[in-house]
Amino acid sequence: MKKIVFVDIPMKEMGEKDAQCYAGTGNASCSYQGKVIFPINAVLAEKLKSGDQVKVVMLKTISEKGNSGKNAGLFQQELDEINSRCGADISYETIDSEFVETKQNHEKRLRAMLSKMERDAELFVDITFGPKPLPMVMMCVLNFAEKFFDADVKKVVYGKVDFVRKEDGKTHPENPELYDVTSLYYLNGLMYAMEAPDESSALKSLDAFFAL
Repeated sequence: MKKIVFVDIPMKEMGEKDAQCYAGTGNASCSYQGKVIFPINAVLAEKLKSGDQVKVVMLKTISEKGNSGKNAGLFQQELDEINSRCGADISYETIDSEFVETKQNHEKRLRAMLSKMERDAELFVDITFGPKPLPMVMMCVLNFAEKFFDADVKKVVYGKVDFVRKEDGKTHPENPELYDVTSLYYLNGLMYAMEAPDESSALKSLDAFFAL
């Protein structure tokens, strides 16, 4: 099966101290017992299988400290270790963009992401890290891919932790939660396609969506 994975690479320094076990947390129905720095890898540990053709697109935002480049290598190392037990055929590509939230930069990101699309692929997305506007651009990319590339949006995930200050004066990530937020993508599509004679009918349609 052809899979394309989009992952936002963090700009802050990451390391083993940030690894978390997301099994049984949130609403993502993830049971992977290993610790991961990048939440999507807990999902991929259960979804990848031998024979899968997987393209991982790492979305790197250029920062002065250069952490995104180091973190991209860390991501690849982590997924390769997981895949040593899965046997998928994984390739890695990167999209570099400036930390500038202008219309021009949004267009650059969107076009670059669309250039990585292939027909009939399953799509997995991790929006945990990266600039705040990036998930909004990602929603547009997914919508375009579903309409014109016959893509199947499988998972959009978000990993959450609490940063707890300890006696050493430093904050440490604790209480991990992994959330499947794919429904937000479909809610966005519903809002775009919804037709109703008045606001009351539209709100009832919205109620029906949330009741699913």
